[in-house]
Amino acid sequence: MFQGLYNLTSGMLTQTRNLNVISNNMSNVATAGYKSEQFTAKTFQEELIYRSGNKDKSNAVPIGRMNRIVTADRNYTDYTNAGYKSTSGSLDFALESDGFFCIQGEGGTVYTRNGSFSLDSGGYLCLQGVGRVLGTNGPIYLGTDKVSADSAGNIYTERGNAYLGRLSVVDFQNRNEQLTRGGDKTFTAETQGTPVNGSVVQKALEYSNVDTVKEMTAMMGSQRVLQSNAQILKMYDQLTGKIVSQLGPV
Repeated sequence: MFQGLYNLTSGMLTQTRNLNVISNNMSNVATAGYKSEQFTAKTFQEELIYRSGNKDKSNAVPIGRMNRIVTADRNYTDYTNAGYKSTSGSLDFALESDGFFCIQGEGGTVYTRNGSFSLDSGGYLCLQGVGRVLGTNGPIYLGTDKVSADSAGNIYTERGNAYLGRLSVVDFQNRNEQLTRGGDKTFTAETQGTPVNGSVVQKALEYSNVDTVKEMTAMMGSQRVLQSNAQILKMYDQLTGKIVSQLGPV
């Protein structure tokens, strides 16, 4: 009976982690370029169960395997492109193609699909709260928000009189293995990405690819499992209390 305490507790912990992932997805429905996560679980260990006699246990017969505990495996990121919406901001950029913008973060280069850029106090193109946007020749200095850009990511002054820089767009062959999600909705990588000719759209922002209906359905299902485990765990606790109070020590 006491094995059930472990099974139920592990189930509750697993569903709590799943709900955390779902909640994070839901809170980023309106975040430009956000890529949703999917939580996966696995069995902690499989054990072979034997049937043995009451007295003579020398001829135990295997009868099957049993999973003791369910635990978290890993989170997978859905990198599906969700399209983009037009904006009025001259410093808003979206990628029609695969790839990521490069940002000069505090600990090194980070990668994002969020092209909601602005100017920092020094006149450089930046992603607020993260760092300066990198071009093919380093951080891009604009000095003004009156700019124009072509589909290759080349940025010019508003009338096209002066060239200001080109957005650096890179991609990774195996994103789920090479990219690690950061706390600021960006990604980090131990290896540098491969430069690609990204199709850049100015005055546009990519939608978040979070499917609200799917996430709500997953949330309700996970909550039901969590509540069921909690109710049964309470029953186990009551039975344990009766054993201790009524039967006493053997």
